[in-house]
Amino acid sequence: MAGADVPVNPAAVRWRCRRGMRELDVLLERYLAEGWPRASAEERAAFVGLLELSDPDLAALCLGYTTVTGVTGRVVGDITRAGPCELSSSSPVYPSDPSGGRLPGAGP
Repeated sequence: MAGADVPVNPAAVRWRCRRGMRELDVLLERYLAEGWPRASAEERAAFVGLLELSDPDLAALCLGYTTVTGVTGRVVGDITRAGPCELSSSSPVYPSDPSGGRLPGAGP
């Protein structure tokens, strides 16, 4: 993908980060917040290219079941780099999370 094809509007990229798997949402949105601002045009193009993959294919990359090399491999590494645990029972992942981050049946 050419650099000119990469959306420069973070809101447009954030929208494309919304997936059918909550785990992917968390990983991709964390990269968007932490990695995107310092990413080169080539890394941004690789990230946007990853967003074109199906959820199972993207999850396989993030879980290490399949691998890629080069810039895309570095971006996958940045996406999956360990950070603070967003999926906890004490805080919501999204501000609008109706469960408040609690596990089902965990109470208030």
